[in-house]
Amino acid sequence: MTGTEHVVAPERPHQGGWGEPATRAQLWRIADDLRRRAGFGICAIEVRRSDDMMEFVAIATDDPAARELEGQSSPLDVMYPAVELGEAVGVFTFVAWEAMSQEAWERIEPYVVVPDGKITGDPLAWHPQDMLVARLMDASGRLRAFVYLDVPDSGRRPTHGDLLAMGADLDVGLQAVITTVEREEYAAGIRLATGARAVVRSAVSRHGLTELLRVASEELLRSFRAQLLVVDVFGETLVVHPEASVGLPEPSLHAAVQASARACWAGQRVLLMDGTRVWGDDALDAERGDELVAYLAASGLGEVVVVPVGAGDEVLGMLVIARAAGRAGWTDDESSAALDVGHDLGRAILNARASQRERKAAEELRRVDDYRAGLIATLAHELKNPIGVVSGHAEMLASLADVEGLPPAALVSLEAITRGADRLATLVEDLMTLSKVGDPARELDAVPVDLRRLTSTVVEQAGLAAAQGGVTLVGAMPPDPLLVLGDESSLTSMVTNLVTNAIGYSDAGGGVRVSLWRQGDDVVLECADEGLGISAEDQARLFTEFFRSSNTEALGRPGTGLGLTITKRVVERHAGRIELESELGVGSTFRVLLPVAEPPEALVVTW
Repeated sequence: MTGTEHVVAPERPHQGGWGEPATRAQLWRIADDLRRRAGFGICAIEVRRSDDMMEFVAIATDDPAARELEGQSSPLDVMYPAVELGEAVGVFTFVAWEAMSQEAWERIEPYVVVPDGKITGDPLAWHPQDMLVARLMDASGRLRAFVYLDVPDSGRRPTHGDLLAMGADLDVGLQAVITTVEREEYAAGIRLATGARAVVRSAVSRHGLTELLRVASEELLRSFRAQLLVVDVFGETLVVHPEASVGLPEPSLHAAVQASARACWAGQRVLLMDGTRVWGDDALDAERGDELVAYLAASGLGEVVVVPVGAGDEVLGMLVIARAAGRAGWTDDESSAALDVGHDLGRAILNARASQRERKAAEELRRVDDYRAGLIATLAHELKNPIGVVSGHAEMLASLADVEGLPPAALVSLEAITRGADRLATLVEDLMTLSKVGDPARELDAVPVDLRRLTSTVVEQAGLAAAQGGVTLVGAMPPDPLLVLGDESSLTSMVTNLVTNAIGYSDAGGGVRVSLWRQGDDVVLECADEGLGISAEDQARLFTEFFRSSNTEALGRPGTGLGLTITKRVVERHAGRIELESELGVGSTFRVLLPVAEPPEALVVTW
C-alpha cells in the first residue's frame, strides 16, 4: 500500500522527527535487503516514536516516487483496525482488500498511497489495496515498528505456508530493525541526558544567574548540535550563544513567540519552526507564521525549536534551539529531552535566584555588621578621653578630700562618680577589645604563645580579687610549656574574662579551679567554679553581645555583658571551640580547646 498514486491527506504532525540520518540510511539498507529476499517490489519501515506517532523512516523501492512517504507520520492507532481484520501467521499479518471494512479504510486512507496495479478478478492475484505487515515487538512486548511489503514479484497473494516461510527467512533482518531502533533511541537518550545533567551540575557550581545560563547554553549547544541557542528568562535575562551569531526577531514577533512558549508549558510540548510553517501552535502559525518562516530564511536557519522553561506551574522563560539549514532535522527524542532540560533549567534558575537573594542578604548583613563594628569602635574611642577626664578629676577630688575634707554628702557623690567612671572605663575597654577581635578583615598576627605561662600569670593576678571575695582560686598547670599559635593580647583577654567571671559569680566560700592540659592535637583550658550556675534558657544566649542573665542574683553582680562574647570570638579566631557545662545553683565549667603548636626542633650544634 505504498507507491505513486497519492491520496490527499489531512495536515500531518511535524514530519521527519525520528532518528539520525545515518540510522535512517541503515534501516533503508535493511529494508532493501528484506524486499529482495522476500521477492517484493517495496519494503517500508514505520517506526514508533516516543510521542506515540508512527513515522515512515525507510522505504526501499526501485520507484523513486514511492519514497515520498518517507518522513511522514501518523497516529499510533490508525493502522490497528485494519491489521486486526487480517490473517496473522507468525510475525506477518495479511489483510486482503475485500476483508477491509469501510471504517478501517477511512482511518488509514489519509496516510497511505496505493500503488499502480492491475485488478484481474483472480482471487489469488495481489490486489493494489492488499496489505502485508509485520508487527515488531521488543522484549517487553511493546510495539517498536511496522514493516510493510508490497507489490510481490510473483503478482500472487501469499499462502499460509508462504507467510511461515517468509517469517523464518526474514527473522534476522526483522530483528535487525528492532536492534537498530533501540540502539538509536538509546544513543540519543545518552547524548541528550548528558547535556541535561550538565545543566544541573552548572546550577550547583555557578554563582549568579547570568553565569549559570552562559555555561548551560554552551553545554546544550553541543548536546543538541545547534548553531544558535538562546536562553530567555522572561523580564530578566537574555543569553545568546554564540554572541551576535544571528539577530533576534523584531520585538513584537519575539513577544508572540514568548506567549506561545507559555502555552507550550501548560501542554508540555515544544514549538517547532521550519521552512514551511510553525508546528505546535496553529494560532501563531496563522497569525505570524509567514514572518517566522521569513526570519528563518533570512537568518540561514533550517529549524528552530522553542522549549518552555519552568518549575511547577510557573513559566520562567524559554529555550530557543536553532539549527542551520541543511542540518539534520529535529527528532521527537530531542523534543522529549528538551522538555526535561526545560524542567531542569527551571529548577536551576530558581536555585540561582535563591542563591542571589541569599548572597545579597549576606552582603547586607556584612555591611550592617561592619557599620555596627565601626560605630562601636568610634564610640569607644570617643568615650575613652572624656571618661579619663572624669576619672582624673575624681582622683583629684579624692586627694583634696584627704587633705581638706569634704562634706559627707559630697564624699558619697564622689564615690558614685568614681564607681561609674570605673564601670564606663571597663565598658569602653571591652568595646575596643570586641571591635578588634570581631573584625574579620583584621588579620591574626599569630605567633607561638605559651598558654601555661599566660594562664599562670592571669591566675596570679586574679588572686587578690578572689581573696577579697572569699573565693578559693586554684591553678593546676602542667610542668612543661603548652604552645598555641595566636595573638597573646587576645588570648590574655580570653583567659582573663573566664577567670574573672568565675570569681565574680561565685559566693564567699566557693572555689574556682583553672586547669590546663594537652589532649591529642589540642590544648585544653578549663575554668570550673562552684558559683551561681546558668539556666538552660540563658545558656542559649550566653555568648550574645550585651546579654545579661535572667537570674536576678546574677544581675546584681557587675558586668558589661561583653566578656563571654569577646571570649568566644577570640576562640573562633584561633580556630578553637568553647564548651559549657552548667547547672543553676551548682556551678559552671567553661572548656576551651585550641590547636596545639609544636615547639620548634632544638638547634643541634656540632663541633
